[in-house]
Order: sequence, then structure tokens, then C-alpha cells
Amino acid sequence: MNKKRSIAIGEEILKRGLDFQWSANSRCDVDLETMKILKKAGARLLCVGVESGDQKILDNMKKNITIERIKRFFNDAKEAGILIHACFLLGNPGETKETLEKTLKFAKELNPDTAQIFPIMVYPGTEAFIWAEKKGYIQTNKFNEWLTKEGMHNCIVNKHNLTSEELVKFCDRARKEFYLRPNYIFSKGIQAFKDPFEMKRLIKGAYKLSRHIFQ
Repeated sequence: MNKKRSIAIGEEILKRGLDFQWSANSRCDVDLETMKILKKAGARLLCVGVESGDQKILDNMKKNITIERIKRFFNDAKEAGILIHACFLLGNPGETKETLEKTLKFAKELNPDTAQIFPIMVYPGTEAFIWAEKKGYIQTNKFNEWLTKEGMHNCIVNKHNLTSEELVKFCDRARKEFYLRPNYIFSKGIQAFKDPFEMKRLIKGAYKLSRHIFQ
């Protein structure tokens, strides 16, 4: 959000000789210069909200970013050596079955270190909630039904052309397709071989992820 401040923090970490790894939330428009400095200062991973692979959906969300800028961000992150955890939020205004597939294809193309793919959650007080309520998409106003019995996120946005069940089913399939790609699995093996720290993280993450993917 503030390039000058981000660089100043990175430079101060280096000046003090602090040696530690850290992660942060970010937008998909940090430039290469900033990322290189943050990498030197210990940045390991940035968590970013890509949300969609369709420009119209991004515009409807008021993301103020383009598909091309997102692509450049991912290329710059790879050059800087910073890992990316990409978040994709499905079911936004204008979403269709076709744009869902477009987003899944985009996620594979970007190939982030990890990805989270979830249906939209419209929190009261947000523009998304006002949009869903006005359109009559909210299935229930009982907040205890906004969670599953296990306490997990429960999709309650039911659009005319895309039901909550279809959204959940697509997200389940998308996660499987993303994580079970042979090239992706091979790249994680190489990553684990090169870095013992990442090996521990990958083994732990793979175990937890497999419990959900293969349910």
C-alpha cells in the first residue's frame, strides 16, 4: 500500500542486522524493486488476494487491478525469490460457470506456492452483503447456519445461475486439480530437497490438505 514505507522497514531490518523470516499480506501490485529489498530483509512469503481470473469480475469487486498486472506481480515475485500464497474468492457479482473455469485456469497459470479457493462469504456491513441481500441471494439470516457442524465456512450465497452447492462443489474440484498436478507435485519435491525448512512445512501441509482433498 505504501512503497516508501515498505522499503524503509526492509532497510531498517537490514540496518539492525535482524535475521529472521517473515510473511505478510499484500496486494498483487508490489513492484520488483520493493520485493527484492523485502526479500533481503527476510520476506519468505506474501499472501495476496487474486480472487478471479476474469477482468470483469475484478472490476465488479472494485479491486482496481488488471489481469496483466497480476501476472507481472507473480513473475516479479519468482525473480525476487518470494513465495506467494494466492487466495481466490468465487461467487462475486457477475460470476458464472464459465468465469469459474477461467479462474481455475488462471490459478494454474500463475502457479503460486500455495492457493486457497473458497466460495464468497458476505459479512454484514460490507458491500458484498448489501449486494447479495438486495439480490435475494442470501439463503438464511440465521448466523449459526453460516458455519457447518464442524465449524467450517458454509456457503450461503445462492445465485440464480450458480447455487451454493455448485460453488462448493467447484471449489472442491478446483483444489484437487490445482494441488494434484504432476508438475506441481514435482516442483514441491524439488523445493523440499533444496530447503529442509520448506520440507517440514510441505510434509505438514500435505498431510492436512490430503485429509480434505480425499474426503
